[in-house]
Amino acid sequence: MDTYDDSGVLDHQRLREQPMTTPADDPIAQQRFAFRMKPQFEHTTDGWRAWYPGSDWSVTAPSAEEARQKLVAEVNRRREAGEDPKAFQEAVYRKHLQEPVPGVYAMDNELYRYVARETGYDQDALQEVFEESERRRALGESFTKADYLAWMNRKN
Repeated sequence: MDTYDDSGVLDHQRLREQPMTTPADDPIAQQRFAFRMKPQFEHTTDGWRAWYPGSDWSVTAPSAEEARQKLVAEVNRRREAGEDPKAFQEAVYRKHLQEPVPGVYAMDNELYRYVARETGYDQDALQEVFEESERRRALGESFTKADYLAWMNRKN
C-alpha cells in the first residue's frame, strides 16, 4: 500500500502474505521492509528543483514550497494519464538495501505497522523510527519491534 502525505513523502508497505515461491534471500520480495521516500530538493540558479530518489523526472519552481507542490501535482498528473509514476521504486529500494540512497528509509515491516497503529500514523513519530532504523542498519544492527520497545523504554 502506498500513501502520500501533503508534503509528498511516500510510504510504501506491503500487507499481503507472500506466495511460497518467494526467494528466501530477497528482502523486497519477502516484503520484510516498509519504505519511506522523501522528495529531494536542490537550489539552482533559476529556483528550486524537486525529484524523488531514482526517478528520471523532476520539476522546477521559484521556491522550494512551489517545487514540492508541483512534484505532488506531477505524480497525480502521471497517475491520471495512466502512467505509473512510481515504477522506479522497487529498483531504488533494492539499491538502498545495498547502499544508502539519500531520501530513502527502510524499516522492518512489522515494526512499521506497529508504530503506525500506536501513533495513529503520526508522520513525525514514523520518521523518527525510520531514522533510528537506518542508523542501526548502517551499523549492521537490527531494529525490530522488540528492539524498538527497548529503545523507547530507554528514551522514557
